[in-house]
Formats: sequence, structure tokens, C-alpha cells
Amino acid sequence: MMNELYSHPNYPLQRHIEGVKWLSSQFLREKNLSFTEQEWVQTLVEHVAFFHDIGKSHRYFQDYICGLNVPKQLKTHALLSAFVFMAFIEKYENIEELWKYISFVIIKRHHGDLHDLLEEWKQFSSEMEQQLLNQIEAIDFQQLNDTYMHFIPELSKHPLAKSDFENAVRNLFKQSRNIRRYVMRWNQENDSLVPYVRFLFLFSLLLDADKSEAGIIQKETKSFFERCAIPSSLIEVYKQKRNWDRNKINELRERAFEEITTIPIDVANHFYSLQLPTGMGKTLASLQFAIRLREAIEKEKGVTPRIVYSLPFLSIIDQTASVLEDIFRSNNKVVDQRLFLSHHHLAEMQYSLAQDEERYDVDYDVAKLLIEGWNSEIVLTTFVQLFHTIFTNRNKLIRKFHRLANAIIIIDEVQAIPHRYWLVVKEMFRILAEELNCYFVFSTATTPAIFQRDEMVQLVEPSTYFQALSRVQLFPYVQKNMTIDEFVNQLCLDEEKSYLFIVNTIDCAKNLYEKLAEHICSEKMTFLSTHIPPKERLRRIQEIKNGTYRVVVSTQLVEAGVDIDFDVVYRDLAPLDSIHQAAGRCNRNGLKKGEVYVISLTDGRRRYASYIYDLVRIDLTHSLLNNYSVIEESEFFSLIEKYFEQLSLKMNNRESIQLLNGIKSLYFDGEATTERVPISHFRLIEEGEDKFDVFIELEEEAKTIFQRFEKIIRIKDPFERQKRFAAMKASFYQYVVSIPRKVSHKPPILYGIGYVNIDMLDDFYDQVLGYKTKSEGMIW
Repeated sequence: MMNELYSHPNYPLQRHIEGVKWLSSQFLREKNLSFTEQEWVQTLVEHVAFFHDIGKSHRYFQDYICGLNVPKQLKTHALLSAFVFMAFIEKYENIEELWKYISFVIIKRHHGDLHDLLEEWKQFSSEMEQQLLNQIEAIDFQQLNDTYMHFIPELSKHPLAKSDFENAVRNLFKQSRNIRRYVMRWNQENDSLVPYVRFLFLFSLLLDADKSEAGIIQKETKSFFERCAIPSSLIEVYKQKRNWDRNKINELRERAFEEITTIPIDVANHFYSLQLPTGMGKTLASLQFAIRLREAIEKEKGVTPRIVYSLPFLSIIDQTASVLEDIFRSNNKVVDQRLFLSHHHLAEMQYSLAQDEERYDVDYDVAKLLIEGWNSEIVLTTFVQLFHTIFTNRNKLIRKFHRLANAIIIIDEVQAIPHRYWLVVKEMFRILAEELNCYFVFSTATTPAIFQRDEMVQLVEPSTYFQALSRVQLFPYVQKNMTIDEFVNQLCLDEEKSYLFIVNTIDCAKNLYEKLAEHICSEKMTFLSTHIPPKERLRRIQEIKNGTYRVVVSTQLVEAGVDIDFDVVYRDLAPLDSIHQAAGRCNRNGLKKGEVYVISLTDGRRRYASYIYDLVRIDLTHSLLNNYSVIEESEFFSLIEKYFEQLSLKMNNRESIQLLNGIKSLYFDGEATTERVPISHFRLIEEGEDKFDVFIELEEEAKTIFQRFEKIIRIKDPFERQKRFAAMKASFYQYVVSIPRKVSHKPPILYGIGYVNIDMLDDFYDQVLGYKTKSEGMIW
């Protein structure tokens, strides 16, 4: 018989409970939110921490934790913990019934994903009851009282007994029908998003405290949770050291920066808009404002916000991360992940700390928890990570939800939010601002009408900057559709100019490249699409920046945040905001007048644009462009405003309304109906056609990487295998492309992934155009 109870191998349950209680209370206390200051919330958080693992006290779990084989159903602990919690929380009359029932689910699901709240109270069965009673029979109540007396002093007078636990189970089974009725009635009456936000917030407190105590504090120290200062002069010092040349564009950038640096801040305002033309330094400007806003909030509200900088595409994360690292280095700071970290699905799980001007890396398992928990002052992340933390049922993603409280969230390239979600995003952001004191900075050249202009503080007057520019002229030629042959045959390229052709599908891009190569065979050209592995794409982009190529054919992957510059840009018909982004790749620094031509390409049956964009946006763009023969850059602002105004009137809000109904009824998972969809159905990026990954062994380095991958795959221990692969994941995916499953020309499948080894390259890979396939209509 063991002398004490354990929560993890060789780790006492008492210490784990103490650690979870300390962390969850610390997380709650630092938020300083109006609803978290209420006594009932603090009581609930404390008791959830106390009881979340009390179910580990039975012999079956204790045997399991010591390495013995135990039947799966008997070694569980979360369900029993939830039942015992309910018996103790019942006496607190100041806690609304709804939050008792929600807390039951929080404990029950703290190792799993969330389901439908109502369904949780329909799953009671005689088998479940017997399982719980068997577990209670296997508890040493003397051990349990010795452990819990540290948290609940009254147990010294009234110790826990087997009958208490048995009654807790039987009573809740008897009450379950009434609880179901209560939840059904609440579902019908509730029309607010507040319960959802509070549910996720409270759930995330337990998830983060539980995982962090088990994975970080048991191995390291509490110092990881200490906050760090960000120098107020961080961006200005960086700018001074860069010492950019004086020219008209840089003068406008400086003017915008000064405007943002001097604008008065009222922390009562939660929504801000930074709308500037492309190439006007929005990254530095938005960070500068976020640091100023952080200081103002800290001074007036006594809380220190984190800054969450979100971007729509993985392709521009690394570029922005490099800028942030340069900013800290220019301030003579060793880059410490407590100050800044980058988090996305391919992020390297490396968490470094600075000590005496040196860096040292923490253990991989600790690093993974710290990074995935957003333990940093500035978090650089993707839209997918951000929005799937807000709209989700998944345990792993919800864990960091509480980090959004008081956060300053920069939404860069906000126009990339799908318009089908505009309504639900607007409603959710409003509640996050009210309930969690979140602040939002929308940064873009083309602000969509998610919020109206008068609902946001304008950090600059955008029309001033648009009207001051005359870098490009846009020529719409969309009245007539053209095939690729017709388009190329009428082209006449100026030998003194560089050209970028942006089209809508990979199929179109490959065909256009081949036709152009025949038409201008003496030119050095290159090609960009997602059928080229990321490492090779980045190499080509760098060569483009260096001026190696005069002609480039690309899909729309170059439109947002890829810093390349051409004299002339041709853009196949697309939504107006995409065309605007394409224009941002033309004459960025205003050295001479640039030209942007919008054309409408067809495959002979339909426009290529129709394969990937909805007709509402394409038709609206087409009708607006038809009113012009030439559009000056100074007119872009008014045109894009008109576009978004008209688009908001034509939008179908059905998907947003269905999702809002799911959120209001806490319908986390289940079947979709015409009235509501479960939160688990939220998809920021539509999945489109089914694809599979292919590893392209482009070079000897790729061959070495795949050999490492093969060795890892053979590791029998699944946790060690996962850990080892995570360490090489970023380098592995530098050679991976995604290909539609419908293609007939497939490579061999090895370890669940397509594999083109170095000897097979000629069969499956074109050195210019990438993966060889005859499939039609491939996107991006």
C-alpha cells in the first residue's frame, strides 16, 4: 500500500492540486476583469482546481500510474471527479445553477473536447453508475482525507466517507432529468454570447493550470509565468538604427508613424483601424501603437496586456518574425521567448531564455507547453490559430483562450477574414471587448465593412495617404474574356520593364508560363505556386528581390505581405481587395510610374476566377471596374470603400447566423441543422478539394531529412516518436507540397505520405513548374 496518492508518476496528488490551485488563481487574479472579481467566480475556480483530479484517488488509477495494466474504463478519473465536485458545490447558493452544470462539464472534459451541453446530461446510464460505484469502492478514504485536509480544513471534523461519494453519484443520477429540463429551457431563452465566452475562459483556466503544473512546474520553476517589460522606445530605436533614405514614400511612412505615435489614447475605446496603402510600414506602425496602448492600459487599469499579432498566411509569418527579432536586437536585447514567440502548426518547439546576455533552451516538452500556451509578451501567430482558439470545441486550442483577456490583438490583412463570417466575428469581438477587455487593431490597405468607420478609432486618415500617392495606374480590361493563347498573342513586353503575372489557379499559371516562354524565349523567367516546395519558393522569391528575373508568373500566393516589386503587374480578374493587394507588388517605392492591368482569362468554358471565388464578389468587382478606363492610385481608397459597402449589402449571413445559434446554445459538437451548426464546424479556411501531402526530394539535404524521418517513424514509443518528429517538422515540410487526391499521376505512398525520391524527380517533378499533374482547376 502506498503512503500517499499520486497524480503523475512519482508526483504526489497533493502537490499537483496545490500547483493547479495556485496557477488557476494566479491566472484569474492577473486578469482583473469585472466578472472575475465576483465572489462566485473565485469560489468556482478554486473548487474546480481542488476537485478536478479527486477521481485519481481510487486504487485502479493508482495502479495504472505505477505502471500496472488496468482496464481502460476503470482507470478513468475525470467523470468521478465531476460527480464529487457537484456534491460539494451544491451548498453555494450564490452560484447560479447554470455555472454549476457547466463546471461539472469542465471537470468531466478536462482531458477531452467539448460536446453539446445538453447531451452531457443525457449520457447517464446504469453502466456508468456501476463504474463510478466500483471506483468509489476502491478508494482508501484515510489517504484521501490526509491529502484533502490541506485544502478543506473542515474535513478534520467531518472527514470524507464512502457514503458521501456514493450519495453524490446516486443523487446526481436522480437529478439528471431535471437538469436536462433546466438546460433545455435555458437554451431556448438565452440570446447572449456571454455564457460561451465565460465557459471557454473558465475551461481554459483549468486546462492551462493543469497542463502547466504537470509539464512545467514539476520540471522547472514558476519563473516562466513572470511578466516582462517591453521598452516604450522599442520601435523608435529600431527605426533610428535603420536610418532609411529620405524620399517621398519614406516621408509618408514617417508621417504616418508620427501620427500614430502622437494620437491621444482613450482606453475606453476597444476598436482601432490602421488603414494605409501597401508599402507604407503598417507592421512597425501597428506595433508602435500596440506598445503605446499597452502602457496606457497598464497605467489606467493596472493590468499588462499581451500583444497578439495575427497574420493570414504562414508564408509571411517568418518574414515578420525576422523583423521582430531585428527590432529586439537593435535594442541590445537577447531574443527571449518570454518577450516574443512565434506560434503556428509548423513552429519549431524551441523556447529560449536570456540569462546574463546568454540564451539557453528549455526541455522540449516544457517548450511545447510554453509556446502552445502563448507564454510571451508578444505572440506572432496565424489567423487559423487565433480564430480557432475563439471558435472551437478542442481542448488543445481552448487552453490558451484565457490569454486573450486584456490582450491587444492586431489583425493584419483583416480583409482575409472570409465574408461569410463577418457577422459572427463582429458579434464575438464585441463580447470579447466587453467581457475580456480585449482590444483590436485592424491593419490593412483595404478595410472590409466588418465594423463601420464610426465604430473604430481611425489611427490615421487613410484618404490623406492614398491621395498623396501616384505610384501606379490601374487599367481594367475586363469587358471581354480571353483565352491564354489570345492574351499572350496580343502581349508586347517593353525590354526596359519587369513584369509580374498573377493568375487564379495552378493550372492557368502553368499554361500561361509555357505560352509566355514560347513567346519571349530569350527572357529569364521564373514561376511560383504551391506545387513548388516551400524551400524552393523562398529561394525564388529572394532571387526575384535581387532582380534575377524580369518576368514572373505566379498564383495569388504573392499578394499579401510578399515584398517584391515590378514595373508592370497583370492580374487575372479577382475580388477588388485581391486586385488592390496585387497592385501593391507594383512600383512599391514610387521610383517611376507603375502599370497594373486587370484581365479576364477563361479556359474556354468559364473564367478561371469562377473556380475559386464566389460570383457575388467577382460580379461586383466586374461591374465597378467597368466604369473606368484608368484608375489612379489616389482613387483606390474611395473605390475600395464603395466595394465593401456594396458587398455588405449583398452578403448572405446564413453561415454566421447558424454559428451564432450554435454558440448561444453551447452546441460545441454534433450534427448541423438548418437553424444552427456546432462550433466544431467553424472553418476559417474552406477545405475545398481533398488533398494529400507529397515529399519532394529536391536535393541531398532533402534526402538526409527523409532518412531522419524514416528512423523516427520506426520508433515504437508514440510519445517519443511525436517528440522527435516535432523537432524536425519545420525542415521536413520545407519539401512538402499538397496535391489533389483526384490526380491520376500519384507517387508511391510511404509511411502515409507521397514520396518522390531524388531518382524519381524527372517522373514527378518539373524543375520550373513543380509537381507534374494533369488535373484541372487546381487552386493556388
